[in-house]
Amino acid sequence: MKKLYGQEALQLIETQLEEHQEGIRGLFAPYDKVHMVEMLHDEIRAIEEFINIPLFQIADDTIVHQLRATSLSFQEFEVNSIKVMRLLQPFLQQDVLHRYLFTFTRISAIANAFKLNGEPHASVASELGTIGRAVDYFQSRRRHLVTLFYSAAAMCSGREKIDSHDVLNVFLPAIEQSCSAITGFHYKRVMFDILDDFHLTLDDHGALASYDYQVLDKGFMEPERASILALVRERSSQIDFPESTHMTGNGRVFSAKELRSNAKVLQAVYQQFELGDAQFSELVELINIFSRHCRDGYFIEIDKARFNRILQKQKQLPIQELERILVNRPSRDYAKNSNSYEPFVENDNHFISNVNLLNRFLYDFKNRHLESRRRFQIHAGFIFEDMIKRELEEMGFDVKGIKRIRRQEFDVVTTCDSVIYNFQCKNNYIDLAKVETDRKLFVRYNNSRVHYYRGALKKERQRQREELLKEKLGLNDVEHYVISRFPVICNDTNIINYNQINKLKQIVNSTAI
Repeated sequence: MKKLYGQEALQLIETQLEEHQEGIRGLFAPYDKVHMVEMLHDEIRAIEEFINIPLFQIADDTIVHQLRATSLSFQEFEVNSIKVMRLLQPFLQQDVLHRYLFTFTRISAIANAFKLNGEPHASVASELGTIGRAVDYFQSRRRHLVTLFYSAAAMCSGREKIDSHDVLNVFLPAIEQSCSAITGFHYKRVMFDILDDFHLTLDDHGALASYDYQVLDKGFMEPERASILALVRERSSQIDFPESTHMTGNGRVFSAKELRSNAKVLQAVYQQFELGDAQFSELVELINIFSRHCRDGYFIEIDKARFNRILQKQKQLPIQELERILVNRPSRDYAKNSNSYEPFVENDNHFISNVNLLNRFLYDFKNRHLESRRRFQIHAGFIFEDMIKRELEEMGFDVKGIKRIRRQEFDVVTTCDSVIYNFQCKNNYIDLAKVETDRKLFVRYNNSRVHYYRGALKKERQRQREELLKEKLGLNDVEHYVISRFPVICNDTNIINYNQINKLKQIVNSTAI
């Protein structure tokens, strides 16, 4: 083991970023672009179905448990594949079932290959040990699969064609070796700029950073001021849901009708923040038009001439702006592709997309569209406080109904084992894509937020405010924390990122001893 500081650490990070970028470019180079885009698109659907079937397709919890517990061991493959077929046959149409079994077969084979190859891939084999663990694994890698889909259009320059059996064999090792590494080294690079004592520890498995930075929420979701799930859970009484919403059903996992229904639900949930304005309504109408070109409940393919005619009929956004936000511009920079949300990819004489990419695009546009609206910011702050209260109660904190004491306002006040825990809840937006696309700007964002949070802690530690809490609750010990909805990088243990809120369990455990 060896520790690297300063310029040594920086040189390693930058070298690794470039080498992994070149590794991905070299991987794509021999392949035919049009064919590769199609093959990756097919693979994305297969993996999305593999994820969604046990999570959302089956209402019987006993069957879901049996399915998730099924081993992917290659030695037990024949018995388990029959078991999976019997479990799923009542719920899926034949083509979906055959596709699922094909995916099951390939994941089982590649898990066995990872195991036989030893480290560093043996740990991946354990993550693919059962269907349930494989679902979690692919949830954490789905962003990389979409990024590879975007990257193919810019990086393929040859004539080779890949067989559908080999897509995972070729790209899953690349995801582990290079794609995840690129994301990880970008995080290390930005931590190097922010933390004075940052260093790397080298061992046989790679470079371990002295600090950990995680950006995703539970379920590998990106953080939002107020997600649709949070609004439905915390404010369902204030939402006027559409009279009918469409669930795919009928043995299929995805459908164009569900895409249209999701757009309506999105508008309804955020209607109180005037999301149904002319621009967003126009995009919803575009989604409806695109969905009419859906094939097999998933793929959307529109020839260029028709696509342009569709855009030209829109009135709220200029056609150039619509093209910019709807059509991905291929890049040889993996990090840029990783932070892209345009739903369409140009392939030969067509623009292609799928129902999930269109959902993803509309959701991202919703976030950016609402971001500048003060009313949304204020309500999202209150919703975040309610989320914090719920989580703290589950961890054993006694949440008090204190919002104001003698004109002094507090966010969330709790007690645990005769200690007062006072939480400031900060729902300040940070564009996390800037970690990879504009590091210097992200550093400024981050440092500004951390400075503000430290100032908030200093204010809470004022004797006057502490005495108000002690008098109100009849306790003598007070601890103060800031919980940040969007993850920041700092070495202050009293500033906790929401996606790491489970660290507070350690506080409960330590005070209980």
